[in-house]
Amino acid sequence: MNWYGYHVKTLSRATYNFLFLLILCSGCSSFQNYTIQAETARASIMSGDYQAALTVFPEKSAEGGNEILVRLERGTILQSQGLFEQSSLEFGKTAERIREYDDKAVISVTRTAAQAGSLLINEQVMPYEGKDFEKIMLHTLNAVNYLMRGDLEGARVEVRKAYEMQEFLSARHEKALEEARKEVGLSGWERSFEEADMQGYERLKEKASAVVSVYHNAFASYVSALVYELNGEPDEAYIDLKKAYQAYPYCRSIQRDLVRLSAKMGFREDMDRWEAMFGKLESVPQGSVDVYVLFSHGLAPLKEPLTLPIPIHKGFVFASLPVYRFTPSMVSGALVSAGNTQEETSTVCDIDAIAARNLLDEFPILFLKQIARSYLKAQAVGGMAREHGDAGALWGIFLAALTERADLRTWSTLPKQIQAARLFVPPAVTEISIQAFPAAQPVTVTIPEDARHVIVLCRYTEAGLCIHTKSY
Repeated sequence: MNWYGYHVKTLSRATYNFLFLLILCSGCSSFQNYTIQAETARASIMSGDYQAALTVFPEKSAEGGNEILVRLERGTILQSQGLFEQSSLEFGKTAERIREYDDKAVISVTRTAAQAGSLLINEQVMPYEGKDFEKIMLHTLNAVNYLMRGDLEGARVEVRKAYEMQEFLSARHEKALEEARKEVGLSGWERSFEEADMQGYERLKEKASAVVSVYHNAFASYVSALVYELNGEPDEAYIDLKKAYQAYPYCRSIQRDLVRLSAKMGFREDMDRWEAMFGKLESVPQGSVDVYVLFSHGLAPLKEPLTLPIPIHKGFVFASLPVYRFTPSMVSGALVSAGNTQEETSTVCDIDAIAARNLLDEFPILFLKQIARSYLKAQAVGGMAREHGDAGALWGIFLAALTERADLRTWSTLPKQIQAARLFVPPAVTEISIQAFPAAQPVTVTIPEDARHVIVLCRYTEAGLCIHTKSY
């Protein structure tokens, strides 16, 4: 039997005991729930203690099957601390490891053994290679690191890598999805999931609806547009702004920049179209300082298991798939003020929606692997029943349930949302105020005397706003 490249054969009677011994011995080490570890770091972040959060993921833990995940967490926390060079190092090492996995030959002893283990036991025995949206996000966040370090060329390189990753992953996913659909049908997995957890599935679909595609990241395009503008390339900036709008048309900051930049470039037809859609802008005062605010809040969703019994001839086996649990945030945005000018931040990157879309896109493939794994375990339970009767069947069911665990690993220290606002501050105004709403204390940021552009990076927690700035 062949399911999506997995050759599933009827097991010989002598294999059953060996199979469950392998499952029991190999599986136990994979059962540590990453969510428990992540919750400690997340609690520290929300209290504003980033150093305590970093101790949850020490450098020495960045090895083995969770290396990529640990480095993603470390890179995010270091960025929140304003340690942009160290954050870049972590993201750079993560990207290298991801590239190594992607470049591996399709057939290799190590990978084949791990895939066999994932079929017999669960997905947690596989090294964590990163979800598609995470692979794109790491380059985008690293571009922000380079911007905050004053390295425009480094930021351009990272944005280019983000684009290349989007194209590569999109093509690979479509191929894998096509193969999976041939095996399980266009809606087989969807019917099963809806019947098992209609509420959870509908919640995922509702969240995911805000994102056009995982493989077209508006945040990456918007950061790229900023890099081009800072580098004096408004034509290229305008192209990427339109890409950002196509990916996430709801962001007010992107809409306003389309109006402004089309007018600046003299694209009259475009300007008229954007103004008709989004309204006219006041003219930018001569000598104004361009203030670009990136505001993040809350925490990304965590995964929890959905475990389902699957009836077989002598009892049943269990299937376990991950679903997201979304974390509410205390705030919904921020108000940026400069003199008489005010602008609310607007979402440019909804991590909840992107993660949900990625998981929904992945379900047909996960479901297919689950079918293969359940078949093998059902074969083993049947063999135990034939050899040892009802007691053997019960023991087999127990071991099958014990070893069936959804892979709950996910990049847990990301914010819930990243928002943006852009103000052009008159030369007479020397400060801006940022206030998360509702009911948070405003924080004042001084504009350097010789600045033409100021990037303000801030993350909101229960301790208030943590702010870092870079002027150009």
